[in-house]
Amino acid sequence: MIVPTYNRPAALRLCLLSLTRQTRIPDEVLVADDGSGEETAQVIRTFAGSESCPFELKHVWQEDDGFRKPKILNETVRQSTGDFLVFIDGDCMAHREFVRSHLLVSGPEVMASGKRVDLGSSLTEKMLRQGRPLTSLTLPLLFDSIFSDTRKAEEALRLTNPFLRRLLHRDDISDDGVWGCNFSVYRELFYAINGCDEDFRDGSIEDNDLGIRVLNYGGKLKSVRALAIVFHLWHRSTWSFANEKFFHNKAILDQRIAGKEFRCENGLVPRATNKEKASSAAAVQS
Repeated sequence: MIVPTYNRPAALRLCLLSLTRQTRIPDEVLVADDGSGEETAQVIRTFAGSESCPFELKHVWQEDDGFRKPKILNETVRQSTGDFLVFIDGDCMAHREFVRSHLLVSGPEVMASGKRVDLGSSLTEKMLRQGRPLTSLTLPLLFDSIFSDTRKAEEALRLTNPFLRRLLHRDDISDDGVWGCNFSVYRELFYAINGCDEDFRDGSIEDNDLGIRVLNYGGKLKSVRALAIVFHLWHRSTWSFANEKFFHNKAILDQRIAGKEFRCENGLVPRATNKEKASSAAAVQS
């Protein structure tokens, strides 16, 4: 499992705790850290050294130099050992059937994705204070969605009946594509599309790009909505649809669609530098 994080150690601890309560325990968990401080490192060291940690836990860190989530995700995938990759953000908690649900719909040519429940600010603060993860639909969650600011609580209702899933459109992934906080893919397919595109400049629509490239490659997108459920801990949004970075990202996405591109240039196998290109050309000529 790949768990991206940035300076939310208390949230990361709840995420890791939720992974210990899975019906299918992950073989390894790698924290993809985009430059967090010492407090996050301490949480990971303490968790890895505890008797309650049932999986191998590894911390993959890079220096803080602004938003570089795609870069740390690629590096973390390189350091992983599994054939099947499941991604969950470090400020999310996984339903106890999260890992098993991703495995059930997996396939060599499949990228699977679900959505998330957005916990409200007061419920988030309460959970961080108590230090206990949410791993299923609860009455406090329902009450908070009615009387406070928790959103999309309906995403916490697990549906396995094929008829109900079709009736409620839970197998439809076409409306907004892949969500980076909740997706899975086989390692071979992730390498085929060259992983995450490191040219994206902030956390907007870079996850949709993954799904577009899988489709351009000839793969399939599958929904794990109402199966692989995640509960997102509230925080203030840091991006918008009306700044230069978003328009930069949107231009990349538009080019993917127009050119039917499946492989990004600056990904798992990085873009060659001018020096490397010159060296390669000289080797060919000689």
